[in-house]
Amino acid sequence: MKRLFRHGVLAALLMFSCAAAEESVQADSLLSSMRAAMVSQGERDVQGHLRKGRVKVPFAMSVRGDVIAFQYKPAEQWKRFDLHIRDKEAEIMEVDAAGRAVRMPPSRCTEPIAGTDVCYEDLSLRFLYWRNGKVLDDASIARVKGRDCWVVELANPNLRIGQFARMRVWIDKENGIAWRIDGYDARGLLRKRFSITSVQKLKDGAWFFKQMKLEVRDPADPARNRAVDYIEIRDLPAR
Repeated sequence: MKRLFRHGVLAALLMFSCAAAEESVQADSLLSSMRAAMVSQGERDVQGHLRKGRVKVPFAMSVRGDVIAFQYKPAEQWKRFDLHIRDKEAEIMEVDAAGRAVRMPPSRCTEPIAGTDVCYEDLSLRFLYWRNGKVLDDASIARVKGRDCWVVELANPNLRIGQFARMRVWIDKENGIAWRIDGYDARGLLRKRFSITSVQKLKDGAWFFKQMKLEVRDPADPARNRAVDYIEIRDLPAR
């Protein structure tokens, strides 16, 4: 009887392990497809601006292999930082005038850019490269903007870096767009919400966001916004 019990426990643990592995692969696969649609459009160059009230900061993004380069213009000269996509994580790198890239200190990753509330981590969407996520089985939260979505939850693999302990991502089941991304702090309180308010469909069938709203929540009352900014992309030509 004890032997049968031990075998039963081992079988249950094995089944649980396999199910967890499949769930992780499913979540990672969903995020990979979503990133391909939302972030890394081949080698397409993207231009737009960050907007907070009347403040507009031009920015540009280009994808070259495993490096996404971001440039922004707070005044006369452009500044640049990169997102280097690794096997286990994505790192934000500062790039100097000579083109040398060094790892950005963790304290700077959450530093606001040029008078907006958008920080380096926000603009790079670094958290979308966290791995080993899980798909939440909760029908009550699976719809956003009237769309059926997969809800993927991600845990920060290194709590010393970044402003979030975990993220939730709403991925459209039909077109793969991430309509909403919620970032929570270590206390489990909503800190920021990223929402796509408009999208553009290209002639080749690819989708790309046109405007993303960033809501910064009040630490004293996470149901209220402390600030609202926008990341806006110019119309993209078809490939």
